[in-house]
Amino acid sequence: MSTILRRTLWLFLTIFAATALLTIAGLIYLWFIKPQAEMPYLRWLLGIVIAEVASLVIFWARRGVQYLPEVRINSKPTDTSSFMEEFISHGSSVTIVSNRLAWLIDASTVLDRMIERSQKGARFEIITAQQVDASLRKRLQPVGVHFFVLNDHTAPEARFTLINAGRSGAEKLAIARGTHPNHEITIFDNESGPQIIALAKDIVRKSKIAAVEDGE
Repeated sequence: MSTILRRTLWLFLTIFAATALLTIAGLIYLWFIKPQAEMPYLRWLLGIVIAEVASLVIFWARRGVQYLPEVRINSKPTDTSSFMEEFISHGSSVTIVSNRLAWLIDASTVLDRMIERSQKGARFEIITAQQVDASLRKRLQPVGVHFFVLNDHTAPEARFTLINAGRSGAEKLAIARGTHPNHEITIFDNESGPQIIALAKDIVRKSKIAAVEDGE
């Protein structure tokens, strides 16, 4: 496949170079050798060269954009809750890593969606550094949500949600930073951040080893 791709690129480059050289030769002929000559196909050659350059720029621009992560700025907590509700709806497995879960207590729509998805077979895990509030435990544990409380006196700085961790190539990672009204969420997928996703999976794996499940 790589050989075919290289040959295709070389073919495109050869055609582009030949067209450009013909166009330049025609312009030199008109400007310096025979200004009164008529070359009806010169404008077509010039148009083709411009189109080829524009196509190349668009191609590489689109190729570059697909490697850029999506970024959202939320000014209100309700905006973040709406994002989380939508984001966790697409995962067969969801892992939430957060220093504290006070935000989840206030996000009733996110809680309802977690319960709904858990009842339909999705696996939810929550990794936190603080003891889980009794009201959260009461609502989420009966539907199969797993809590992992870290045995660490130093609170982790990471705040992220990872979905589809067990499906290679289908993972998505949302990393949060800042506070409202400048709460920023960066979303990575297998194109824009496979290395970042791999690091997040390592953090989850090591955190679960060091944690006490369900806070017991």
